[in-house]
This record gives sequence, structure tokens and C-alpha cells, in this order.
Amino acid sequence: MIISFEQHGRSDLSGGRQINNNGTATSHAGIGQQRQQVFGSGSGSSLPGSAPPSARSYNNPSAGLVRDPPPTYPLQRHQPPPPMYQNRGPVARNEAPPRIIPINALNPYSGRWTIKARVTSKGDLRTYNNPRGGGKVFSFDLLDADGGEIRVTCFNAVADQFFDQIVVGNLYLISRGNLRPAQRKFNHLPNDYEISLDNASTVQQCHEEDAAIPQNQYNFRSIGDIESMETNSIIDVIGVVSSISPTGTIMKKTGTETQKRSLQLKDMSGRSVEVTMWGSFCNAEGQKLQSLCDSGEFPVLAVKAGRVSEFNGKAVSTIGSSQLFVEPDLAEAQKLKEWFAREGRSAPCISISREFTGGGRVDVRKTISQIKDEKLGTSEKPDWITVNATIIYMKVDNFYYTACPLMNGDRQCNKKVTDNGDGTWRCEKCDKCVDECDYRYILQLQLQDHTGLTWVTAFQEAGEEIMGMPAKDLYYVKHEHNDEDKFEDIIRKVAFTKYIFKLKVKEETYGDEPTVKATVVKVDKVNYSSDTRTILDAMEKLRTAEAGSSGVGTSGTRDVSSVERREFGLPANQSDQYGNQSSNGARPHDGGGASCDVCGNTGHVSANCPNTRSGPQGQYMGGGSYGGSGSYGGGLPRQHVGSY
Repeated sequence: MIISFEQHGRSDLSGGRQINNNGTATSHAGIGQQRQQVFGSGSGSSLPGSAPPSARSYNNPSAGLVRDPPPTYPLQRHQPPPPMYQNRGPVARNEAPPRIIPINALNPYSGRWTIKARVTSKGDLRTYNNPRGGGKVFSFDLLDADGGEIRVTCFNAVADQFFDQIVVGNLYLISRGNLRPAQRKFNHLPNDYEISLDNASTVQQCHEEDAAIPQNQYNFRSIGDIESMETNSIIDVIGVVSSISPTGTIMKKTGTETQKRSLQLKDMSGRSVEVTMWGSFCNAEGQKLQSLCDSGEFPVLAVKAGRVSEFNGKAVSTIGSSQLFVEPDLAEAQKLKEWFAREGRSAPCISISREFTGGGRVDVRKTISQIKDEKLGTSEKPDWITVNATIIYMKVDNFYYTACPLMNGDRQCNKKVTDNGDGTWRCEKCDKCVDECDYRYILQLQLQDHTGLTWVTAFQEAGEEIMGMPAKDLYYVKHEHNDEDKFEDIIRKVAFTKYIFKLKVKEETYGDEPTVKATVVKVDKVNYSSDTRTILDAMEKLRTAEAGSSGVGTSGTRDVSSVERREFGLPANQSDQYGNQSSNGARPHDGGGASCDVCGNTGHVSANCPNTRSGPQGQYMGGGSYGGSGSYGGGLPRQHVGSY
């Protein structure tokens, strides 16, 4: 049945009555009766929508019957409940301690986690550029009480936020980081994941020490095991430092310089390996090791996270995340010291890092005669060697050149500039003119050791080390102040000074004629204690090679071949005081076997060479006169032109 509500009345809420459209009121008491009249009552009443025929007539106005509307009920006013926090304090935050989980339990599905760990290593804050843009990044390694290790990486603003806060050796609570697969190219830790921190991450230092978390964790391998390891493997190694070389400077492919220092490490396996320190390691741990070795001690060195390299032999080098520990407080270190004091000092030891004559090494000790005998510099790549020699002669007429002072990026141009005649100088490379030029050294020096003589060229940095003053100051002494006495006094102080020269030897072509040119890369004053140790180490290698060989001579010891002598940096032939080589039993000055080191001809020695008397182009380092002219050996043969 369809019921129309167009004529429904309204409810009087105050009196509980029904007010109809005609203005009459009906009490609620009669509503139930009206419902019974419309829908019936009892079990025989019909359901709404199927009313009996008698009820349908109520909607028929012609029958004089009008159906009352359905009842309405008064609205109830609900009182608001009393406030739950009335007269109470603020809501307390959940101060329960975080749930700490082991590092080894971390995975991308861990949800919310917190780890407690110690920082064992921290890298430098460095910049990078890739196809997606540039930025900055640094990383640090963590170790927890269960021995779990993991690397944490921070980028850009996050790197700035946490870099100063992270200190090696401190304990931290770290949470809300993003876990991602470890990048094996940069991450050597034994964990499948690494953490990347973001702005929501928290790093909180623990001020209470936890003895359950060690300071570091090592997995030492013996030096004998390194020989069979793959290149670029990351290892921990510990041994006794038997020798160490001075710090050298290497030019990287990027055009920047970095420091390098090498040492020999030996252990109870009967093997030794070369360990190369790069960058800041040379100044901190390297200088400490140098001082200990110079004082006659043999310190123990532990290398954590060193990289195995292979270049004509195995070696170990430091990387950004490496750590060096000098005289560490470890059981392995104590065992090594006891072994070395008992038998290790004199025990035979074979190096797995073989010396060679090429390939960019600057710490291979050679003699001057070996430059010619071994044809150094004639291969495709230059040879980098170290010689211990004395300066006996300098060409002083052109000890400098005028250089461009303009900056190209972060480096000075330094190319030669020409005088325009109007007080300005022009640089062809920069295509600009400058009002003032710079002055840089280009020294031509003759060096001598116990095997011979050679010519070398020393540029700015090496020249300043030798002369003890900038090239500009020496230029003003000679050409602006015209103080010849002071100039000669400066030159005289350099006379017969011995240095350790690091040389780059490379063959170059001038006028279709190949010439071997030696350039001084770095100059160090001789540390006689360290230099003596280097010689003793070479002698020890030679003795070990003889003891380990099965070939024995008639006297009970094996004859050393010329190849082995070159390997250990020993001269292949004897020489006289002038550096002339004596071979095949010929006497140095017999006229037939002697050869001049200057011109290469036989029949005379370098002191009597006619080619050294052609003109006063040089300065005899003794400062005295030679042949009444005050000059010594001006003319130079063609084979030395390349040195200029």
C-alpha cells in the first residue's frame, strides 16, 4: 500500500500532542488506537504493503474517510558525557626503550628497527658526479656485540647532518634507515645489505660504554696466503715492518697529486709483501713507522681492509676504508714480536712482491749505471726509479723560465710566456697577455754516484728543494740586483750535496734521434739511518736468494748472476771514480776497455773528454776555477740535449 505523507501533521514537542492539518490535536494516547484502525491488530492483521480491502477505503475521500499519518516521537536531548581528561595532566609519551636487534637480523622486511653498534671506520666527505647529477657522500662501518658488521651511507644534506656527529670508536643507537643490497664494488663487509640514512633517520650517541662490543674485528690472513688470492680481494694482514721508504708524490690521471709510501711486511709464513700507503696514511701512520724504523726498531703493523693488487707480483695497498694500527694490543702482535726476537730477524724470507724496472713505480732503488745498462725508459711506458747521488755540476745560464701566472680551473697554467717588448707577456695557450710573469725553475744538473754520471732536469718543486729559495728570488739576485757574489755563494752551497732523487726516465725524440731524458720528480735529503736500512734490506734479499737456490759455486756459495744483481738494485759492472764501466776483465784506464761516460767513445775518460771544453755554459759545483777559466765542462754532446 502506498501511503502519502503530503497531509501529515506536525508534532507538538512541548505537549506531546499530534497537531493535524485542520488544527485539531490528537493526544499520543490515541495514536495506538488509530494504528489499529488502519493496520488492524492481533495475529490476523496484515503487513504493511498488503493491507486488507477495508483499510484501502480510508484513502478514498469520497467515502469520507481520511487516514491519520503515522505517529511521530519527540526528539530526545542527550547530555554530553563528562570529559575523560578533566583535571588531569598532559598525555605521557611512550618512553619505553627501543627494541634493539642484531645487525645480522636486519633485512628489508624488518619494519621499525634499532641497532646498537660501534663505529669502526669512517670515510672522508667527498663529492661525486654521475649522469644524474652531482652531490656529496660519506660512509662509515658499524660493529655490534654479535659480531655483525654493516656499512652506513649518507648523501648530500644527510651527509652534512651526520658527518661531524660520527666519531670512530663511539657507540650509537641508529634507527629508521633504509636497507638496500650492498654494492660490492664499494662495500667489502660480509653483509648482504647496507643502510642508507635519510631525514627521518635518528643517530643517538651512547655515552655509557658497552664492553660487549669490541673496538674492532679482524680476520687476519698470513702473507703466504696472499700469493694465491684474487686481485682486488680485501684482507686483514699483520706482520713486522722490515723496511720503509720515504714519502713520494704521484701524479694521478685526474691531474692531482697524491702521496705514496711503501714498506715491507713479513710474518711467520716465511714470506714478505710490499704494503703501499696512499694519501693521509703517509703522514700519520707512515711517519710513525718511519721514526720507529729509523731508531732501529722493527714495529708490528696490522692492516685492516687492505686491497690485494697484482703487478708483476702480489702487493697490498690501502683504500679509503682501510685502517692501519702500529704496535696494536693484540695477541697476534705479541706472538709476532716474540717470533721475530727469537728467530724471525735472521730467518730466510721470500718476497711475493717482485721488483721490476717499469710501470710507474717510484720506490725502486737503482744506480746511475743501471739507467744505461738496463735500457731504462726505452719501453712504451716511463720508468720510475730512485737514485742516491750527488750534484756535481749545474748549468746556471738558464736556470729558470718565464711562466704564465693565470689559473686554469684550480691549477696554474705555468706554460712559457714570451715578452711583448712593452712590459707585457703573452701566453699562447691561454691566448692572453699579462702584466707580470712568474718565474719557475728548470735546472740542468749532473748527478754522480759510485757507478757513473747522468744528466737530469729539475723543475719548480724539486728546484726549490735543491736551491732552498723560489726561482723568482734567485732571478732577482742575478738579473735585477746584479749581485754575482751572492749568486755564486748560493750556487756554492749546493755543491756536492747528496740527495735521494726520484726520477722519471723516458725516451723522447729530438730531430729524429731518440734520447733518454731523466726528470726529477721529487728530492729528499738523505736520511742515513733509513738509507742504511734500505741497503741492508737489499743485502738480505740477495743473501736469501743465494740461500734458497740450489746452484752452488766451487767456494760453497752460488755465483750471483747479472739479472739477480739488477733485481736487487746492485751495479752490474765495476766502475772507476769517473763512472767508466769496466767489464770483461778490462782495466778502467787501459785505453782499450775504458769508455767515456760523456761522449761514449773509448780511449779517454770523462775528465779528459774534449766535448766538455767547448764553452763556458755551466758552473763547476766546487766554485773554483778549472783550467783557468772559472768554468767547467760547458759543451755537452748530442746525447744529452734531451736533458735540457
